[in-house]
Amino acid sequence: MIVQLNDKSYVVTAGMTLELFIKSLDVQPQGIAVAVDYEVVPKSKWNETKLEDGMALMMIHAVSGG
Repeated sequence: MIVQLNDKSYVVTAGMTLELFIKSLDVQPQGIAVAVDYEVVPKSKWNETKLEDGMALMMIHAVSGG
């Protein structure tokens, strides 16, 4: 299966959850938000959100400053 994350293609296994996908990227989950097909998925739902072929994901990193 192939998903798009920020316009880059990734091959994922069938049944992979959003949580496992984020972990596989070696990204710290603190300070990020993820949208699946333009809908933000709360972190509490990452472990039950199954990725499907062709999904469009967007990862946004929070930046502090002023």
